[in-house]
Amino acid sequence: MELPAYTFCHPPEQPRRKSQSLNFSEDGFPEVRQLGRKKEFPVNDTQENYDNAGACHGCVTQSSGPQPIWLKYDRQVLRFYAWFKEQVDERVEENHRHRRCTIYFYLSDGNIHISEPKERNSGLMQGMFLKKQKVPNGVGGWIEVPDFHLGKDICIFGHTYHIVGCDAFTKRYLMKHRLPVGEEEPWPGEPLEEYRQHTRHVFTKKVKEYALRQFLDLDGKVLRFFCVWDDRQVPYGERRPYVLNYFLGDDTIEILEITERNNGRMPWPKLIRRQKLPKLTPNELLSSKNIAGVLTAKPKETYYRDTDLHIGSYIRIFDRDMLIHDVDEFTRNYYQKKYGYTEDMLEAVNVQEEGPILARMPMPEHNGFGSEADSYMNCISLIPKAPLKDFYKFIFKDGKNMCFSCKLVEDATHKLSVVDKTRDMIFVYYMSDDTVSVFEPPARNSGISSGRYLQRMEAPRVPGTKRSYRPSDCYMGQQLHLHGRIFELIQADEWTLKYMEADPKQFPLANFNYVSSKIKGQIAKLPIEKKTELKEKIPPLDPLPKTPPKNPCSPPPPISPCGEKCKDFTSPQTPPIGPCEKKDKDPISPPKWPTSPPKSLSKSPKGKMEPLQTILARCGIIVTKQEIHTLERYSMRNKDNFPDIYSIVRSFF
Repeated sequence: MELPAYTFCHPPEQPRRKSQSLNFSEDGFPEVRQLGRKKEFPVNDTQENYDNAGACHGCVTQSSGPQPIWLKYDRQVLRFYAWFKEQVDERVEENHRHRRCTIYFYLSDGNIHISEPKERNSGLMQGMFLKKQKVPNGVGGWIEVPDFHLGKDICIFGHTYHIVGCDAFTKRYLMKHRLPVGEEEPWPGEPLEEYRQHTRHVFTKKVKEYALRQFLDLDGKVLRFFCVWDDRQVPYGERRPYVLNYFLGDDTIEILEITERNNGRMPWPKLIRRQKLPKLTPNELLSSKNIAGVLTAKPKETYYRDTDLHIGSYIRIFDRDMLIHDVDEFTRNYYQKKYGYTEDMLEAVNVQEEGPILARMPMPEHNGFGSEADSYMNCISLIPKAPLKDFYKFIFKDGKNMCFSCKLVEDATHKLSVVDKTRDMIFVYYMSDDTVSVFEPPARNSGISSGRYLQRMEAPRVPGTKRSYRPSDCYMGQQLHLHGRIFELIQADEWTLKYMEADPKQFPLANFNYVSSKIKGQIAKLPIEKKTELKEKIPPLDPLPKTPPKNPCSPPPPISPCGEKCKDFTSPQTPPIGPCEKKDKDPISPPKWPTSPPKSLSKSPKGKMEPLQTILARCGIIVTKQEIHTLERYSMRNKDNFPDIYSIVRSFF
């Protein structure tokens, strides 16, 4: 039973939903929506609120909507330099001061903060002047970028700031958005600095000359002059050199004598002891009353100073006129730094004179006893000494000897017997001490005792010169004059040839490039007729004979006892034996070797070939035997290109 006031009728609950204000837009950017209102983008507000001019092309094309200001101008700040005037009371030096500060304007949210650079020992509270916040402009709005203009004032919380400049980024930003920039101004001067500059006095210090001060600064520094005294106008006078020392510590001078060799004088160390030197000789010094030679004190102007000494000038030293002709390096630098002397003013004067020509005894010729070096030491010294040897050659060329086979030859003044013409000898040049020796090997039934023909001795002189034979004078075909005999070098050993080829600078005749260029140059200078004649005389290169194919069934030719295949022998003709045929049981008799080859076989099929040296000599091209041997060694190393030396010369045309 339902009684009144005992029953409660509750209305049905309705969903109480609250719209979300924090959400993301369709473009993916966070935003705050107003309750009960759907956000709509303005139609023509894109350039003002959502400027995409600063975004990259990829970000613009990727996003389907405009870019917000806080994202576009993130971490972009405009910086302006300004100053404001502060009143100063109760100071005589200044009644106001200009305080410099920097204004920062944040483009992302429009906040401003002001800071003052700190100066050391300024006595002011500097640093953060205004914290980051939005500043009202006084007309119901906020200070924006167009309110900043260079050269104008801006009021921020009662302080008037005068803007004088900005940084490069700020200037580019203002010019990009077509905002007025203005002209930069210099910082104003401080009244305190102007007052200090006005009251500042320049005090000139008067330096008084003290003898002790000069001694402490310049003690130990000495100027050195080189002088000469010419006293030849009097009998028995001479020209004598001296050294003048000027001591900067006390302005004193001393003159030292230079003792020359064999001058006939006592080696006195000084001409004048250290003292102040007067410009004029005092009269009391020459009087008979002043026996001790003591001078009375006089003003400084009467004594020589460093300004009175010049190169090329004369100074009078107690009635002696001395010429100053040179100074040392310290004195030269001293005058250049202190007095500004130039190089021309300090140029030395040449006082050298040509001495008399003394007669010299000519060196006598070597008499044949001992070596020339020993005889030379006897001539230059009363007590002869042993001649010095070349230690470098002894260390690096010891054991290196050049060996040649040689024979005696004759000329118009040197005649030989029939026996001497047949003698063969060995010539050795020792490069460690430039000595030579000749040895004669034993020859059977020669009737001459073999052994040492010329003992080891210094190489004799080249005829017509004063120099001895050198290693470069030893080569094949060279004729050496040794003590009245003429030796012609015939052949060199292998070590000597290799040593000569390894040093083409000292032995150019053993160098193929030098020899080939020499022959080419001489051939090029020949007339056309001579070139044609020379080309015809050089035999052409024969083609190599073709060898017939070998029969595998024929037996190989017999081998001679000397180890070579013999082509001239008689043997029974045997039919060739095939690989399948059976051999006869009877053995074949050995071939009969001839005792001597026939006369017709000793000659070449072309006949005797004329030597290349003779062919070139007929055409006016002179070459030595060493050069011919150099071409032969080159052809042996390059048989494929040059089988003989004639092919090498043929390639020069």
